[in-house]
Amino acid sequence: MDQFFLIFNKGFVIISFQMLIWHGAITLDFKSEIHPLRGNFLYGQARNIIVNSDSDYHTDRIEEQLAYEPAKLSAQPIVIYHPEGTAITPLGFAEFERKQCRVRNCFLTTLERHKKNAQVVFFSPTSLVSLEYRRPRGQLWIMRLLESPENTDSLKAYNGKINYTASYRWDSDIVTPYLRWNASSKDVQNSSFAHLDYAKGNVQIRTFFFSFRILRRNFSGLELIIVDIYGDCGDRRIGKREGARMLKSDYKFYLSFENSNCRDYVTEKFFENALSNDVIPIVMGPSRQFYERIAPPHSFIHVDDFDGPKNLANYLYEIDRNDALFNSYFKWKGMGTLMDSNFWCRLCAIVQHPPPKIYQDIDSWWHKKDDCTSNRLRTV
Repeated sequence: MDQFFLIFNKGFVIISFQMLIWHGAITLDFKSEIHPLRGNFLYGQARNIIVNSDSDYHTDRIEEQLAYEPAKLSAQPIVIYHPEGTAITPLGFAEFERKQCRVRNCFLTTLERHKKNAQVVFFSPTSLVSLEYRRPRGQLWIMRLLESPENTDSLKAYNGKINYTASYRWDSDIVTPYLRWNASSKDVQNSSFAHLDYAKGNVQIRTFFFSFRILRRNFSGLELIIVDIYGDCGDRRIGKREGARMLKSDYKFYLSFENSNCRDYVTEKFFENALSNDVIPIVMGPSRQFYERIAPPHSFIHVDDFDGPKNLANYLYEIDRNDALFNSYFKWKGMGTLMDSNFWCRLCAIVQHPPPKIYQDIDSWWHKKDDCTSNRLRTV
């Protein structure tokens, strides 16, 4: 992932940049006999653990799924075939044991020989799994989507075949955000974090300039100076540890622009690169309302709050001159934690008694007309 570090003198802005692309309908057939979910699965009641209507979008199904305990478990271990695998998730029973899941009788594999006997098979838009093989009765098919609709090919080949969805979107059956904010109850909050000076070590800011065409059109009128560029388009690369160290010691802000402005699309750059490293993220992606839903209170700056780049720059200058204002963006520390959503734990519990569901038109569900916008930072 390309990263562009911009500073005002000692510390100012860091940009994560892949490429800036500025900013349907689902038909569910609960009575469909297309690959019904039967076979070895044990049926039970599982209210609200998957999406049944638009109203479920506003419920925190992550908490409901984490709290869900099936009345009865499958008599045999449930084999989950994930052909593409994941870089950080151990295979076999290891992940479910490591996370101390409520339900642990699931076995994760990437081996193709397990495909036909698996109870669960994962697909993706670039899936390694052929749709031509004979699907065993009762096999659950899950579409996992990590990129935005703008960067996802057509899913029409999967219409009428996918049972569940797993993506960053909150209308997915199994929501998979990178991290999630979990507020602590007042009796366990740690107020000592609120008294730390997060501005310590940073100095005065000065003007800066982008030479990149797409960035320049969004910051016209500003004098921007590129100080450091990291990544494929930069002068040098840095490792994750070095990048985190630099963020905490040298920078005040992190420009977290998503490569698509699509509903709910917030990636690791916001959580892991910015919030976890004591810098203020300047965000462009989904609406401010969505960021408020997933982020700690008063922890970010949204570009939609400004009439143009000059107004945004003036506000950043104001923050730089006012340590109290800068520190106000970190009062959330000690009030809660950024947590993993325990995707595999939730999945293992759900597939014990998976409610029947078929996406008759998953392509229209994913590529909804108004879910992505082409808006960019307004100019003055």
